[in-house]
Amino acid sequence: MSRVAKRYAKALFQLGVEEKKLEQLENDLTQMENLLKESEDFSLFTANPLISESEKAKILAKLFKGKLSDTGYNFLQLLTSKKRSSFLPDCIEQFRLLLDEHRNILKGELVSVVDLSDAQMDKIKKNVEKMTGKSIVFDKRLDPSIIGGFIVKVEDIIIDNSIRFQLNKLRERLIVQ
Repeated sequence: MSRVAKRYAKALFQLGVEEKKLEQLENDLTQMENLLKESEDFSLFTANPLISESEKAKILAKLFKGKLSDTGYNFLQLLTSKKRSSFLPDCIEQFRLLLDEHRNILKGELVSVVDLSDAQMDKIKKNVEKMTGKSIVFDKRLDPSIIGGFIVKVEDIIIDNSIRFQLNKLRERLIVQ
């Protein structure tokens, strides 16, 4: 992540806190992010340095004027006027990280062989929340190579409770003896 994106996202976040508009800005950035994902043309447009700032500003006004909050729209125009519109995806990502931190949320990954039941997910989630002191949101991923069990990854914490890991530990102990 670039320092430029971090600075702009931090400034936008601080403005959102001051004006009590974090949710509104989150919605604005989600709209922009959706357009970036759905339209390759829009993504290429924001990253193209050959299109003048004034031309970009006109097109962005047609796309977003009245559809975003004033703060969100002004942020987009500011990025454009400062020749930083190519940093928009990174700014959005960084803003979301700041928002999660503000809300005391950590994102993690839960890897298992099969879909876990809600009760199993809740138990794992509660244990990790107890360890970190923060709310956890898991991205779930299936991976048959772990044979059984699960792996939890949250920031620099890895809990490997997979059968593959247990078998590897057993193999190492047998080789050492």
